[in-house]
Amino acid sequence: MRSVYGAEIPHYFRDLFTEKEKSVAPVVLYPSGLDGNDPKCVVSIIGCTGDWFGGWDGLEPGDVNKFITPDLSSGRMVEVIESGEPAIMVCHWPGIYFNGEKVGFNILKEIKKRLDQKYDNLVWMKLSEISRYWAAKELTEISAEKGKITLKAPFSTNGFTVRLTNMKVSKPVIISEGKEKKAVERVRGKKEIKENSWYSDNSETILCFNLEKGLTTINLL
Repeated sequence: MRSVYGAEIPHYFRDLFTEKEKSVAPVVLYPSGLDGNDPKCVVSIIGCTGDWFGGWDGLEPGDVNKFITPDLSSGRMVEVIESGEPAIMVCHWPGIYFNGEKVGFNILKEIKKRLDQKYDNLVWMKLSEISRYWAAKELTEISAEKGKITLKAPFSTNGFTVRLTNMKVSKPVIISEGKEKKAVERVRGKKEIKENSWYSDNSETILCFNLEKGLTTINLL
């Protein structure tokens, strides 16, 4: 992927776990060269469901209730979302199309409808976006001192989110490679957090911004 397509962060999709006891968080593998100009890693994306849409051959109708029940209280998607890990569904195109009946596609639409009824804070991402975020999450070096956070990032990513506790924050300023970035806007609630925003209460401060490759400093005071 790296040599043929020029992918900075190759990812692959091989494993899935439907057991509650197993983590389904992406796994960052084989990091190297993180201190140089050509950092490398590979990300293993892990699915959290079986193919409960229409099967790999489009012959076995799936079941939306395995993902999320009609009363929105349970199902594998609910279980994983509320654990705080990425909830990545598994399907095959023949099951989505289902010989023109679109059984799997209709199941997907119903899942989306039910999830929207239950949650108002979900972020939908492509596997490549999840891979990039997870590589930055796992491999960025973070150090803290009075009034300042320093991040050394081998990879860039959008929407990088940092939670701070026991640190006084008055007006955070983000400086990337010596250049001040767009000012971050304070929001009134956690669910309003988006890129270039921050939220703070008596127990924590959360900042969300586009992380650039290299050194980033967050001045907190």
